[in-house]
Amino acid sequence: MIRSDRLLYELQPDGFGGRHCESWEEWQPKAHQALPNFPDDVLKQWLYRHWKGVLCNWGWLDFQSMRFELESWTSEQIQSQIRTPHQEVVDKLSRRMTNPIFQRSWLVQQMQEMGTWPQAPIVLRYERDIAMANGKSLKAPFNLLEGHHRLAYLNKIIEQGAYHQDKHDIWVIRIPTH
Repeated sequence: MIRSDRLLYELQPDGFGGRHCESWEEWQPKAHQALPNFPDDVLKQWLYRHWKGVLCNWGWLDFQSMRFELESWTSEQIQSQIRTPHQEVVDKLSRRMTNPIFQRSWLVQQMQEMGTWPQAPIVLRYERDIAMANGKSLKAPFNLLEGHHRLAYLNKIIEQGAYHQDKHDIWVIRIPTH
């Protein structure tokens, strides 16, 4: 697999993490030129907003080979098939959803009203388990790359028997094996 950490360094939004970060409109053409196969939604919610986390956690993946498909999954498919090496984070966020402070979150409120997430989370499909440098592993076939809050909140909505839609959009990434 071809590592992408060097490419990601070059794509760092100017001023990332600071008060005067390069705007999405300024950054998008540069990113789209380097990664023409990336949908704008994925570029914006994943690489632009979470650049450092993407670099640190996923820079070892081959970004230039990634292929994307927007799929519609049932709640049962999501809960039974999507895994994450950060399940403890998802569980913690799910428990917090009942806290009145978290009930005021725009994301919690929007998901409770809509019965789904406002943006499709991003999931990696891979044919085999992948060992990560931090000692954890990605379990085949589907691993969550971006959208831990959304997954946690959807899980809690379903657990509580609250209103939720039958289907939810998911960005599925496939990386051809070399």
